Amino acid sequence: MRAGSPLLLLAVLSGCGGDEGPALTATPADSSLFGHQEVTLSGDVASLGEIVEVTVGGVRAYDLRPAPGAITITLQGSLDPGPADLVVIGRGARSVRRRLFTYRSPASGVPLRWVAFGASLTQGAQSGGIDPHGQVHGVSGQVARAASVYLGLPLLTRAVLPPLRPQDLGPDCTAKPNTGASYATLTAAITDQATGLFDLRRARIDPTLTSRNLAIGGSKLDEILHGAANSGGAIIEHIVEAPDTPPAEILSRIDRSQIDRLEALDPDIAFSADLLGNDVDPAVVAPDDLYPSRITPLATVKPQIEEVAARLGRLHGHYFIANLPSLSFLPNVAALRAIRLAAGTDTTATFDAKLAAIEALADSYNGALAAALALHPNLHLVDLHAEVESLRGGVTVAGQPLTTRRFGGLLSLDHLHFTDTGYALLADLFIRAINDTLGLKIPAPDLAAVHATDELSPSALRAAGLTCPP
Repeated sequence: MRAGSPLLLLAVLSGCGGDEGPALTATPADSSLFGHQEVTLSGDVASLGEIVEVTVGGVRAYDLRPAPGAITITLQGSLDPGPADLVVIGRGARSVRRRLFTYRSPASGVPLRWVAFGASLTQGAQSGGIDPHGQVHGVSGQVARAASVYLGLPLLTRAVLPPLRPQDLGPDCTAKPNTGASYATLTAAITDQATGLFDLRRARIDPTLTSRNLAIGGSKLDEILHGAANSGGAIIEHIVEAPDTPPAEILSRIDRSQIDRLEALDPDIAFSADLLGNDVDPAVVAPDDLYPSRITPLATVKPQIEEVAARLGRLHGHYFIANLPSLSFLPNVAALRAIRLAAGTDTTATFDAKLAAIEALADSYNGALAAALALHPNLHLVDLHAEVESLRGGVTVAGQPLTTRRFGGLLSLDHLHFTDTGYALLADLFIRAINDTLGLKIPAPDLAAVHATDELSPSALRAAGLTCPP
């Protein structure tokens, strides 16, 4: 919304005076600070004309769905608890209801200011893309929901980087043509058809929202420290942090990196599920072979780890940072082994030697991370390596066995990022670490409830007509 627009003027004026316009009721009338909850507003909504904006506590709602005598909205949450004003702006009039809604305080002892940072796991990537579902149901969203705290998710429109869906696969589970995320979907989503120019605001459901999940998919540690440039990651970083960036500058390095923003926000609690992942995983995701040479050298990464630790260690909050899992758990590793041994392009010994080199480098990364964090009492290592090892044997949720194998229910359709249920398990890992460290009692995610609506569970995939799930 541009300065000086009638809608902005209405929003500003709504901060003064009492109730006005038709009376409305809200069902439910309260929410956790996390938000992302549906609320139905009932009353003479029709008298307002076409509804163009709804704010609750000054924060825009999204997914507006009018119905006779009502409109259903989805909240983005609130940084602060307490009563919140409701403003519904229509083409013809508006309704202002003071203190109609309430944001509940989190449980006793849980601090209010939280931030997430890192790369695609922390951002909420699934099935080769990023959309509001993954952002809300990813590890960061599920941690914040369980803690009942605000995380300011910078929701992307569904057209920007659309994840694969079960309907995008044939019965044999191969992707249909022209499905999923690509540079073409990204550029189409940010192109203003009237001018032919890029407008990054088109990529955000609410480009006015200040993000508190700073993570950018694909980021290496250097980019987390200094910002991305001349890449798709740079475009996504501008979308997340600065959607008003002029078209000519969208590939430039952003003014404030993730670590710069963390320092400015100085949160009470922050966490990252994948600080180091993109410096290592290029070694194991290619379709033709393993490539240990594609790992960023330890001599390059180690001082970067130490800089991150030193800068975060000076802040007041507590930081929870995951180490690297053994990348041999990824299905692509087993697939490559089978293909290359069958083709005679590797022997067991030569393939295992490459994998051992990759694992040794990942272990060295983990050692450097642990040593750097140990120097600062407010920095805490989260043992994702051990958690993923425990999942190799599978886990049973709501009576259904789930595994990290392809279509096994823990990894999404890209066999790299997690399903809703997989992310809930990672969220539980972080919550346990936070509770143990700070003496809190944040509840674990309800795995059975998450799994019940997970469209990537084996049973859901089979119900969608796919024959490959176990």
